Amino acid sequence: MLEEVNMKLYGIRFAKGFQYGTKETVFRTWKGNSELIPDFSFFYYLAEFEGKHFLIDTGFRDEQLAADMGVTLLSVEREIRQIFGSFPKIDTIFLTHGHWDHINNIDLYPNARLIMAKQTYEQAMSEGIAPVRERLQETKAPISLVEERECFDDIFHFEVIGGHTPDSSVLYFQLGDDIYCFTGDECYLCDNMEQNIPIGISFCREKNEMFMQKAHAKGWISLPFHDAGILEKYHRLTENIVRIL
Repeated sequence: MLEEVNMKLYGIRFAKGFQYGTKETVFRTWKGNSELIPDFSFFYYLAEFEGKHFLIDTGFRDEQLAADMGVTLLSVEREIRQIFGSFPKIDTIFLTHGHWDHINNIDLYPNARLIMAKQTYEQAMSEGIAPVRERLQETKAPISLVEERECFDDIFHFEVIGGHTPDSSVLYFQLGDDIYCFTGDECYLCDNMEQNIPIGISFCREKNEMFMQKAHAKGWISLPFHDAGILEKYHRLTENIVRIL
């Protein structure tokens, strides 16, 4: 447990809207409700720790894919330059799972160390788009493949859950009495964890439910990837970027 740590943590919304982002998808208790979640959003997170920059998931940029999914891509480059001057050099990327909106931009970071579930790698190599496969085949930086649970840089705990998808993983770290958890899609919204409501559609309901019960009981602070409420919950720096720590 780290009582004091010099970490900066940002949430960056890069897209919004999703034609499949319904209440029955997000909440198991809303089965049969096809009402869309208002302002369903897409985030990635950026952490600065001990002089290094860590990216948690990467987002995507394919305009045709976005259109097909009912997603609006946002131009956040100006906002990033406003805060950082330029996009920071990324030392490490954690990937929570292999879905397009979480992994498809890894080719933009050819020199970053990659950390992911072993199944994420295998899926991407067999089913991923060409730029993703090519990036994984490169040897410019190490790739760590996790099968169960591992700790990185003495603070980041990467754990394979397998609820949302077979490779679905979470990343968490502890500061003082607080545990912050990047939930991947084991939670879509903060309400999933805070109200102990499993997600509506999952590969393994039992594993998602077990994770949710554990995180809820321990009072973990959820950092999901599709909750527009993140922009109101933390210190808002620009329209689409918040400072969490």
